[in-house]
Amino acid sequence: MEDFLDRSDELHIEVLRVLENVRAYPGIRHEVALVACGLAFEHALGLRLLVRTACYSSALAMMRMQYEAIARGVWLLYAASDAQIEILSSPLTVGSEAAAKKMPMFSAMLGQIIDKAPPQPSRMLQGFKDQNWDAMNSFIHSGVHPLRRHVEGYPPELIETVVRNSNGLNVMALQLGTVASGDKRFEGVVRALQEKFNDALPGLISPLD
Repeated sequence: MEDFLDRSDELHIEVLRVLENVRAYPGIRHEVALVACGLAFEHALGLRLLVRTACYSSALAMMRMQYEAIARGVWLLYAASDAQIEILSSPLTVGSEAAAKKMPMFSAMLGQIIDKAPPQPSRMLQGFKDQNWDAMNSFIHSGVHPLRRHVEGYPPELIETVVRNSNGLNVMALQLGTVASGDKRFEGVVRALQEKFNDALPGLISPLD
């Protein structure tokens, strides 16, 4: 597991290197989407740190936070209204917090993504949700999954699957970040990175069960 975590760290460093000093395409929509990518990367790092300290229940809960940060970024880039972008890019105040409560819930947000975003990110987000939503909810809400795993233990194969899925989400966040940059020089970068780190990425979406 340590070797696999080290390899995952290498992937994370490479992703951050690609996006280092990247500026968003002119426009607040792209800037806020890039911020969401940054959140996703932070959650991925947190997940691996929790795995390294054997805090597995907390690590699996982090998976949903990483996933939702990426989904939010895709929604911001392709589906959010200008008014919603303005609210989420405003300084944090009592007023902006109240306005943000009117944002669509996750299922509605994903539906808007499917309607308005390109097919590839829509399929990936929906596919990940179909496979893992119930388990992710269970870990967030202290349901049957974490209660039983905390007693019975976590199989190493499950933890590797979690880290592998998180690595895949990191690559998806990278792809979103390159799109938000509007820089054509990034064409082919994501595919090259996928080939280089194929051993650390999921071949297909892997369920958490």
